[in-house]
Amino acid sequence: MDTSLADWLDNVLACMEENSFTPADFVDHILGSTELCYESARNSLTTKAIRICAALYEDEHAHSHVTQWAITIRDLGEFGGGDIGGMMREEDNLNEEADNGKRQRRAAERNTALLVIRTVVMISICLQTFNSRCNLLQGWLGFFMRSACVPEKVVEVFARVGLSISLMSIHNAVSSISREISRKIKHEVRTLQAGFTYDNFDIQFKAAQPTLEHRGSFVSAMSATVVPLYGINNNNVDALRSSAQLWDQDSHNPSPLVLPVMTEWRSFLQLHKNDAYSRQTHPNRLSPRQEAFSWHVRAILVNQVEGFKHFKKELDEPDTVKRIPVHKTTQIPCRAMDIKQSTTDGNVEVLNNLFRQGGISNPRDSGFDAEHDVDMSEHIILIHGDLLTKERLDTVRNSWCIEHTPKNRFQYVIFLPGLFHYKMACADAI
Repeated sequence: MDTSLADWLDNVLACMEENSFTPADFVDHILGSTELCYESARNSLTTKAIRICAALYEDEHAHSHVTQWAITIRDLGEFGGGDIGGMMREEDNLNEEADNGKRQRRAAERNTALLVIRTVVMISICLQTFNSRCNLLQGWLGFFMRSACVPEKVVEVFARVGLSISLMSIHNAVSSISREISRKIKHEVRTLQAGFTYDNFDIQFKAAQPTLEHRGSFVSAMSATVVPLYGINNNNVDALRSSAQLWDQDSHNPSPLVLPVMTEWRSFLQLHKNDAYSRQTHPNRLSPRQEAFSWHVRAILVNQVEGFKHFKKELDEPDTVKRIPVHKTTQIPCRAMDIKQSTTDGNVEVLNNLFRQGGISNPRDSGFDAEHDVDMSEHIILIHGDLLTKERLDTVRNSWCIEHTPKNRFQYVIFLPGLFHYKMACADAI
């Protein structure tokens, strides 16, 4: 805005305030007056009514009020709003024509896509007819139908018309993929530089014709995935070979060689006293922890309170603490397990099953394959899950701490809850 124009506007507003006159009252009186001296001002408002309405409509504070006013006038058109109702109907006609144009364009794009799909299907059928190895489309459709539990007769029909591979080929493809994933699991887990994440899932098998005796079934099973650890290299790989050192000072150890790391609340209090993150470096400055809390308070005010939204551009990012670089995380899904996680024995069975899938064990176990399996007795294994999983694993460690081998007393388990469950625990503590 020009400086001179801003000064004029300030003078006009100051004059209005001295006479207890608002801009809205000024406009109402100009439009409602029939005096000839006000005719030029009245004509200025009426000829620029569209620009004024557009400016009010685009304003974030007046947008909802203008929209509600327009809807009310349209609904009451027979009581004096007929002209405006006609204008609204003309605008609706324009909008309807625009919508029709959009629908026609979308229909044309959809028809073009369908034509391409049909062309690809026809070419794939012809190629597979002359050469059975040209079966990319048929293989994908067959694998999809196998995963969707399509009846075998339907699959056979699709295979006859050239839209799917045979049932035997589908079973062979599933077996081949399973063997490939099993090799990947063993290759990654045997490095002892990967963690496990597992949780339960429920499946309801509905009966086609339910009866009192056969209403379907409900199965609770387990799913798990292998997560390679980030940042492990030849310089710090020995950090994971610390099972014995951690067990020597573990509170579950019946005869620790050194005092446990954490035994009571006084130990945690001492940690807070020695924590540099909570210590003020200068009397006139906040500590790093207080700075983080103050940033979150400012973020809540700016993002949630209407009167502080104009400070959003001034809200910078909080100071980072041990930031992990952005990187791609690779996950390898494990085989599903028909095991109930809700029990303590179920969690033990899950971990033993995962270790068998990964090819790691204790040399003292009867099923240890010295030629292929890897000794895990000196290493720690990171386990991720929810809070219930942590409770069950803690119960196992408390009751099995007197066992003789590291694997039997679960001393290798280092549990790390997920971020969501960690926040839930913090909220519950507060």
